[in-house]
Amino acid sequence: MSGNANVRRYKIAITCIAAVLIAISPQLSAQNSTTEPLAAEDVQTLRNLNALQSTEKVLRSDAQVNLLVKQAHAYSPLLRELGYAVDAAEQDINVAKGARAPRVTVRAESRAVTGAVPTSSKAFISVESALTVYDFGRIDANVKNRESRKEGSVARYELQANQIAIETVSSCLEFTKRRALLYAVEDYAQTVQKLVDMLTKVVEADPGRRAELVQVKSRLLQAEQSRETERSGVEQFRIRLDRLIGPNNYAMCDGIGASLLDSPEIEKIRAAVKEHPQVRAAQFDLEAANKQIEEISASRKPLLEATASHSPSSPIIGNDYVQAIGLRASMPIYDGKVLQSSQQAALERARGAAERIDFTVMQLDTDYRDRNQTATDNLRRVNEFTSLIEINDRVRKDFFVQWYSLGRRSLFELLAIEQEQYNLQRGYFISMFDAMISIANIRGNAGYFIQKHE
Repeated sequence: MSGNANVRRYKIAITCIAAVLIAISPQLSAQNSTTEPLAAEDVQTLRNLNALQSTEKVLRSDAQVNLLVKQAHAYSPLLRELGYAVDAAEQDINVAKGARAPRVTVRAESRAVTGAVPTSSKAFISVESALTVYDFGRIDANVKNRESRKEGSVARYELQANQIAIETVSSCLEFTKRRALLYAVEDYAQTVQKLVDMLTKVVEADPGRRAELVQVKSRLLQAEQSRETERSGVEQFRIRLDRLIGPNNYAMCDGIGASLLDSPEIEKIRAAVKEHPQVRAAQFDLEAANKQIEEISASRKPLLEATASHSPSSPIIGNDYVQAIGLRASMPIYDGKVLQSSQQAALERARGAAERIDFTVMQLDTDYRDRNQTATDNLRRVNEFTSLIEINDRVRKDFFVQWYSLGRRSLFELLAIEQEQYNLQRGYFISMFDAMISIANIRGNAGYFIQKHE
């Protein structure tokens, strides 16, 4: 997206989307109006990478991400504020261009005269006009300065749209991750609860095994504590989503992860880093500073204006009017070094803007590489966790039979293998969603979420 016209089209589009989403938000909330753990079938889908990455689910995920980002943009007052700033910058350009047109002033005046002549009153009208003939490029520099500032405002609008999209998609992924973790701890707590129920009955017949019951209850207490921690995390991100996409719209987060499991074309993205809105905003700041230097430099030189007037020959006696046409030249001789200091300040701002461009490019490139490495490492771990979960699940079932029926395993070994299964599931979900969040950040910074809306 570039230019004020694109910003206006985008503002109109998200306004229309907002009206539609407000109309359907009750239905969305009704479909999923709870912050409980993910459903078992959703968890099974997340554990099956091949099914999760099917073409159908990826396309559905892509469409849902698109809808989610549009909702966040339509709901954001900050984005609307920046849209108004773009419109204001456009009007600033018109103000600067207006200096090229003739300046016409009409003055009406009434005077009462006393003294040597009888007291009388007289009203008259005068018209004056001035037109810049030559200004050493002062007006042109001012216009280009404001045009650069307007383009900077457009770039900041796009930057904020990017940041809102990234924060919204990342928060949705975090919300779903917390619900998946809540499912894992619920599953673990239910397993330990079953052991507590079994041992309670055993202790009634064999009081000597009371120590085992205490041990299991201790594990249950720990699991319940972890469950409350995860539930608090779910609530935290639900509140954040209320701020980003409106109250009770978090059902829009369902199914957005499938399209965020493919590693982005990182080298292509890095090569286009200078197209990032943050870099372009800094470039336009540099252009504006350079044009301001030109404008101040021109203002230190002579200004030539053509003038014309229609006014009374005498404001006291007679009713005759005269017309005058002339040339007027003006030039500052001494102003306390105001212009010189202003020019030096603009030069320093230009130098600072140039440094900011280099820093921003390096920062973005580093961020791309770091997040890509994080995504790659986490996706690799997802595959490792998948195989370990399958193996450990078979082992823990064998352990239970060996402990309960054969007495060949201790309670400590059984609790340890159950704890390990929970840790593996937790690690799987954290690695998967952290990879998705890293990929979402890379794509968002590359403008992927915004390009989908043009």
